Amino acid sequence: MNSHYLIRGWGVAGRPRTIREEDIMAAVAAAVGSTGPVRLTLADVAGAAGVSTGALVQRYGSKRGLLLGFVRWGLTEEAFVGPMRAAFATAPDPVEGLIRAVVRSAGHETGPEEFANNLAFLHLELADDEFRALLGDHIRGVRAELRGYLEAAVASGHLAGAADPGALAAAADSIRNGTQLTWAMTRSGSLAEALRRDLRTLLDPYRTGKEDR
Repeated sequence: MNSHYLIRGWGVAGRPRTIREEDIMAAVAAAVGSTGPVRLTLADVAGAAGVSTGALVQRYGSKRGLLLGFVRWGLTEEAFVGPMRAAFATAPDPVEGLIRAVVRSAGHETGPEEFANNLAFLHLELADDEFRALLGDHIRGVRAELRGYLEAAVASGHLAGAADPGALAAAADSIRNGTQLTWAMTRSGSLAEALRRDLRTLLDPYRTGKEDR
């Protein structure tokens, strides 16, 4: 799906307008966080995005279609891979780059209610075959991206040659998900600090010194 798809419809003031799909998706994310997927309505999203409900119906067909579109949009390069790669590129070495990419992928810290609403969306994804298939695509995409960073770390000598990029990528992704859940329950320190701590615990034993490179 092209995240630059332009939706043309009638704005809330009755004037025709176009809006980028990423603006629609930002409105969906905000609505999911504030009301949860069950109580969310097309009118909620339309109001937040500044378009008519009819414009959303024309593009997505239904609330389910809109939520599926939201999950698919999360798999696009602009929404998912691009931000991770941008964070990776700021780091002085590939290992730190992976850590920054994971922290970036976790997004902003959420309050208890917003986290619970996002968790309810995950429950919806797990219970529905079509959503769950997209969730599987997302997990595979994350792990492939992380594996690429780890392969770069091995190739550059920042990780020991004995390191298994595939296994470490899977473990790093498990930390990405598990640490977020644990942090949401404990609220101890910042989420970024918790992710950095757990990822370094995983990766530090494989790191090499300058003399090894």
